[in-house]
Amino acid sequence: MSIDNMFVRVRKVRTITDGEPKTNATGFFYLQDNYLYLITNRHVVVNEPTDHRPEALQIKLHTNAMDLRETQDLTIPLYADGVPQWREHPGLGDKVDVVAVPINDPLVLSNHFVGAFTPEEIRGQNKPLPMGQEVLIVGFPLGFHDTVHHLPIVRSATIATSFSHPFKGEPYFLTDARMHRGTSGSPVIAKLMRHSDVLGEREPAWFLLGVHSSALDVSDRDPEQDERLGLNVAWYASLIPDIVGAPVLQSA
Repeated sequence: MSIDNMFVRVRKVRTITDGEPKTNATGFFYLQDNYLYLITNRHVVVNEPTDHRPEALQIKLHTNAMDLRETQDLTIPLYADGVPQWREHPGLGDKVDVVAVPINDPLVLSNHFVGAFTPEEIRGQNKPLPMGQEVLIVGFPLGFHDTVHHLPIVRSATIATSFSHPFKGEPYFLTDARMHRGTSGSPVIAKLMRHSDVLGEREPAWFLLGVHSSALDVSDRDPEQDERLGLNVAWYASLIPDIVGAPVLQSA
């Protein structure tokens, strides 16, 4: 039974501390220069204010394209001899809540049924989008998912700010959607038109716009009178190639 490749690009992430699973999040595969990475939020791999410092991430990989019930766990160490293995933005560092975790197992792509985003699928903010552009956010809210086939949940959303203008000058835009814990690191995608291989014709294709990070609220909201804003931070996907190209960190 065929399935949209997008579903197998996104993985449930479990953080591992002292050999035990602790928290749930979301990550997705990204392939650049024939090297595979897991993209997720920085606060998934380290969160200094809460002293959240997992030693590894664990994801499930599909092993049979014809039977998605068949999976295998993959544990990704976050440290080697005390040195963090994830990559942060080379200029903005921890000010960007996105990291790339290298997947050093060369057999993951050849021995498993996985998909991955590529640089060509990234949509930068230099290309404007219509006001209220519809997007999808694919992830694992509160860890909830299809536990038989190990597939994520798709939430509908709209872009709530001008995509071409980073919100408050920061490298992210806002989305309007019902989101929950566990979706940290989810890809924000949209089906847009692109030039096809046929001269003068265009075709629809999925593009990666951003990485969902967290809900946004206001400090003066009265919880008895005001609902939550329902707005969320999504870091521009165009940050990812720079993150992937950065060296690993030198100290914990």
